[in-house]
Amino acid sequence: MTEQPRPCTVGLLLTVFTVVLLGSGVILAQSSSGSGQGNNWMAPRTAWGDPDLQGKWTFATTGTPMERPNELGDREFLTPEEVAAKVEAAGNAEAVPEDPEEARDETLAADARPTEQGIFGQEYNRFWVIETERNATAWNRTSLVIEPPNGKIPPLTLAAVERLEQRESARAHRGEADTWEDRNLAERCISPGRIRFTASGREILQAPGFVVIRLDALNTNEPVIVPLDGQPRLGIRRWMGESRGHWEGNTLVIETTNFLGRQDGGPVMPKRSPLIRYLGSGEGLTLYERFTRVGPNTIEYSYTVEDPMVYVTPYTVLRPLTKEADDYLMPESACHEGNYGIVGQLSAARVDETYAINAAREEAASRQSQLQEMKQRAQEWQRTQGR
Repeated sequence: MTEQPRPCTVGLLLTVFTVVLLGSGVILAQSSSGSGQGNNWMAPRTAWGDPDLQGKWTFATTGTPMERPNELGDREFLTPEEVAAKVEAAGNAEAVPEDPEEARDETLAADARPTEQGIFGQEYNRFWVIETERNATAWNRTSLVIEPPNGKIPPLTLAAVERLEQRESARAHRGEADTWEDRNLAERCISPGRIRFTASGREILQAPGFVVIRLDALNTNEPVIVPLDGQPRLGIRRWMGESRGHWEGNTLVIETTNFLGRQDGGPVMPKRSPLIRYLGSGEGLTLYERFTRVGPNTIEYSYTVEDPMVYVTPYTVLRPLTKEADDYLMPESACHEGNYGIVGQLSAARVDETYAINAAREEAASRQSQLQEMKQRAQEWQRTQGR
């Protein structure tokens, strides 16, 4: 599979993350972990005796949703019949249209809000999307979230909801490009810490006492260096945090703290849907990652997000990683558009302030029900805890 240098745009991020790479073949995985490997498989070792995780890895296409559908209740696994039906559905899925003009269809136009009628971005973004055929791993799990047991990402804290409400209020009577300080991190070629576990591609390198992870993600060129020798943390906050790791048997465990604040921007930030795309301020975040090689081409990867400033309780996600060929390209992220794009954004906003205000109000109105649901979940959780 090959890639091209990619520009830094929010639309491109959404396109890349929403394109489902469905291939012609399907590997049926029925084990509880989703690995499909036998118990007798022995993980390889490095020359100095550590489990060998080296190589280029990408998230397997499982067709499993992040959160468990409501109709499945507390069911953690699908039946073999349900997995077979999922395999058939994946094989019958329609491919993403190759012609950019096909993206400008009647459905897209009908779904656009009034202030967005006639505005498209697919023509530009699809130039950078390279479609490839990939095998899909049909998982029998009902959700990628394995903790809490209900398979759902926990409710936000009241403090986090209030932070979102304050942001809505701050931009209620203004556009979203009144000043360069309004713009989001992606437009500054900066990735928040969540890219650690949302980036599909990663290269793992090992040396005695260290593991290095290079992420294949927009705006992210700095490798994650993880000491394994127990050295103390420096206490310096960074966008990607400060990591320390250790081995628990064949599992690499990485604990990351000291994330730089402002992970989700300042008091006024352009719209995001869903409202929580980032981790909050980042100051209270601890990220736990676990890597276990369970087969020649599979790593069982999980991460736990613990942020009492944002979520009422930690949550854990389990995903399989698939080994790619050594020639899998991970080109440097060439983010450059912010160097001149901000001029166009600000000047365009000045040209049509009325449009900006109407669009902001329309966006704010569309989020009110979502904010109310978030607050109700937070209040319900407090009631159950007797608070």
